[in-house]
Amino acid sequence: MKKGLRYLFGKTHFLFFLLIIGSADMSAQILTNGNFENGGSGVGFFVHDYTLINPVNGTSNPGFYARTTDPALMNSTYISGGDHTTGTGRMLVFDGSSLANRYFWTTGDTGGAIGGFTAGTTYTFSFWIKSVSNAVTTDEATRASIGIFIVNGNNMNPANPNFLAPLPSEGWVNIQYSFVATANNAMVRLKTNNAGPVGNDFAVDDFSITVGALPFVGSYASVNPTCPTGNDGSITVNLTGGTLPYTAYSLTGTATQTNNSGIFNGLGEGTYNVSVSDAAGHTYTQTGIVLEAPNNLVLSAPVTACPGDTTPLTVSGGTGAYTWTASPADSSITNPNSATQNVSPLVTTTYTVTSGTASAPVNLIQNSDFSLGNAAYVTEYLQVADPNPFGVQTSYNIVTNPNAWFTAFSSCGDNTSGSGNMMVFDGATNSDANVIAWSNQNPITVTPNTDYTFTYHVASVSADSPARLEVTINGVSQGTPVTAPGTPCLWNEVSYNWNSGSNTTVNFAIYDKNVADYGNDFALDDITFSEAITCLYQKSVTVTVAPGVTPAFNAVAPICAGESLAALPTTSTNAITGTWSPALDNTATTTYTFTPDAGQCASTATLTITVNDPVTPTFAAVAPICSGETLAALPVTSIEGVTGTWSPALNNTATTTYTFTAAAGQCASNATLTITVNNPVTPTFAAVAPICSGETLAALPVTSIEGVTGTWSPALNNTATTTYTFTPAAGQCASNATLTITVNQPVVPAFAAVDPICAGETLTALPTTSNEGFTGTWSPALDNNATTTYTFTPDAGQCATATTLTITVNELPEFTISEGCEGNSYTLVAVQGDASNSVYAWYNAGGTQIGSGSSVVVTAPGVYELMVTKGGCSSNDTINVLSTTCFGEIQRGISPNNDGLNDYFDLEAFDVAQLQIFNRYGMNVYSKSNYQNEWYGQSDSGNELPDGTYFYVIDFADSTSKTGWIYSNRQH
Repeated sequence: MKKGLRYLFGKTHFLFFLLIIGSADMSAQILTNGNFENGGSGVGFFVHDYTLINPVNGTSNPGFYARTTDPALMNSTYISGGDHTTGTGRMLVFDGSSLANRYFWTTGDTGGAIGGFTAGTTYTFSFWIKSVSNAVTTDEATRASIGIFIVNGNNMNPANPNFLAPLPSEGWVNIQYSFVATANNAMVRLKTNNAGPVGNDFAVDDFSITVGALPFVGSYASVNPTCPTGNDGSITVNLTGGTLPYTAYSLTGTATQTNNSGIFNGLGEGTYNVSVSDAAGHTYTQTGIVLEAPNNLVLSAPVTACPGDTTPLTVSGGTGAYTWTASPADSSITNPNSATQNVSPLVTTTYTVTSGTASAPVNLIQNSDFSLGNAAYVTEYLQVADPNPFGVQTSYNIVTNPNAWFTAFSSCGDNTSGSGNMMVFDGATNSDANVIAWSNQNPITVTPNTDYTFTYHVASVSADSPARLEVTINGVSQGTPVTAPGTPCLWNEVSYNWNSGSNTTVNFAIYDKNVADYGNDFALDDITFSEAITCLYQKSVTVTVAPGVTPAFNAVAPICAGESLAALPTTSTNAITGTWSPALDNTATTTYTFTPDAGQCASTATLTITVNDPVTPTFAAVAPICSGETLAALPVTSIEGVTGTWSPALNNTATTTYTFTAAAGQCASNATLTITVNNPVTPTFAAVAPICSGETLAALPVTSIEGVTGTWSPALNNTATTTYTFTPAAGQCASNATLTITVNQPVVPAFAAVDPICAGETLTALPTTSNEGFTGTWSPALDNNATTTYTFTPDAGQCATATTLTITVNELPEFTISEGCEGNSYTLVAVQGDASNSVYAWYNAGGTQIGSGSSVVVTAPGVYELMVTKGGCSSNDTINVLSTTCFGEIQRGISPNNDGLNDYFDLEAFDVAQLQIFNRYGMNVYSKSNYQNEWYGQSDSGNELPDGTYFYVIDFADSTSKTGWIYSNRQH
């Protein structure tokens, strides 16, 4: 146990820390980041006493840890392997500290209590652990010893707060504890107990806290009594999981006990049952637990013999020589020390065999149970009467309760009665672990070459870092140190067998090899050393002698030769068992002999079974019939009066031999009778040539070529191939016949498709012979102006159907051409009702293509052509453009002299709403609405205006107004 100010400070600091975490946010979820994938210490958990390596570099020292995907990345000497979850995720890997009691995992981001609990509810805490060092062996000193404690939780199950990391060969191992929350927040902490420099390296992963208890599971271990008459056997029940507390443990059977520990001592040979329940009503029951002294005698089973018969008796097991006795005395025992006896009793006799000798060895250890107090032993610990309040390392005292000596220890009773003395230790911390906890005060005298047994009882008195006790006898270690129980106050017996050899004295020493200064507290009690117990083995067997008996059997009635014979009984009416010979024979009268089984004192017996020869039944012959004619039932009584049955069933289709089987009890043999059945004639007919479906079928003949008459079915069918059955008229001894008339289904003629044409194109005449060679005619007449479906009608006699062929005639595109100004451009436009998929080609008067769109801009008068193609068909049209004048191209002069050239002001290409002409003095001399080409140099009154320059204002219907000048000159 930690001592002094370090213990006080740790305890005070811990209480203060609890006050702080008690006010934490209670909405936190239970165990986030349990698989370490979302971050390191501070994200859902906290590492207190180990130092983080980041990044990992293949080298580590005791007291360091890493959050990594492979232990070998942290330390190249570690065993490589993946995490528990996926094999590729994160885990925490620890290089075990050289200091004991180092906390390596605690709940919460800052290492305190977390919320999410409900007081009174049971929870299960679970995580996975594995050893990662090749130095970890079966020596417990090399394995990490892990301690767990829970704040705000009680009824922790298992109660043992300490466990060892698994061996490397075991891989990942799941550790689970259940507890009952006592508040709405709780804290769970894990620490390393030991400070071993070798091994002590491990990895953890997948932490969780879930609602519910562990499964209620029980097991038991038993120790047989040393001797058949001894009562030192025991049964220990171990429970895990379930809901605490458990009920009292109950033992029934050969002995009855009830306790609260599940450890039942003082048991002798017998059969036992144990049961115990948890608080939720789940029950663990184990029945039929057999305790049997080892090496007990195995003796022959009881037998029954005739007077004077020789009976072998055998024995094995036990220790040393055997001794046989008989009651009453039996002179046939000539060598009473032999394992096998051949006895010949004349009366029922009980034989008893013994082996070994009983011993009651004396305990040679003085004050073995410390009832004498501080006497008759040696220790290198310091006796301290009162170690409170901090405890004293390497101290001890003789007490009845560890808690009464040091209040930090658990409250326990001694191993013997629960109220006696025990020796309690506050563990030594010397680094050499070579401090004697207990040794005998004076050498003990022993007999050379004798087997002895040394035992002691140990219990932990604190929950942390259990002591590890090593025993030496005459300075020789007796093996790997034994770890004290992890659960406080649980007494464990440790035993060693020792042969004295040439020694005449012996000394013992018990050392605590754990040097931790926290925990490592234990108690000793009931130390014994005595000669090994020897047992007296004794068992009896009875040979029952019975008088001789003659077997008796019931007579067997005579049988007919061949009848079944039931097996003869192998037990006589007076209970004699045996066998019969020879084998049963149902063909001849035979006498059989019964030979009794050995050991029944019975003689042989005989039994004769009479076998009679059978009568052969006879019957009148039956005249032949035609196959299918009715057969009268055969007589069931023969001419001799024998009754019976016929088989097989009557068959009027084939010649058959029938067997008559006489009814039982008539001693008659089987008889046979053959009835001849003639085969009918099969009618034949001339074949009918195949027809085409729908053709007329002539009626089939009703008389076959052989002259057999009859009828046909089904009715004639000229639409499908059909097999017709001819049924002969009765009385002709003819069978049915069939005739198949093939009806061919008409073929649909096939023709090559005809490509679509344009309206008006020439159509080639359609072929009058199909791809299959069918000839025929087409209708209606070919039409090259419209899409038409034509029908092909095959010529008669070809078994072909009519078919159709559609020739698509695409229409020529229809359109008109519009012209006019679009802005300043004179544009020709194709106008169509449906312009989709149309292709355009514009040509000028010289035949040169000038455009390929639906419109084209022209700049000079003339004749223009447009070809429109759609669906592979084309049509064309022309337009005569008289003027291409638009805005910006209004003529600059006129010569109204009737020579046909510029005789008038031409605005026909424009959409003019109003034209006004002004002279050079600004007077309006001419006006005209909707003007086109009416002004040829006259005034509004029609008088000729003088030659000269005039100004105009043009108002357009679809554009802004335009002003300009124009020159008029009649002399040109």
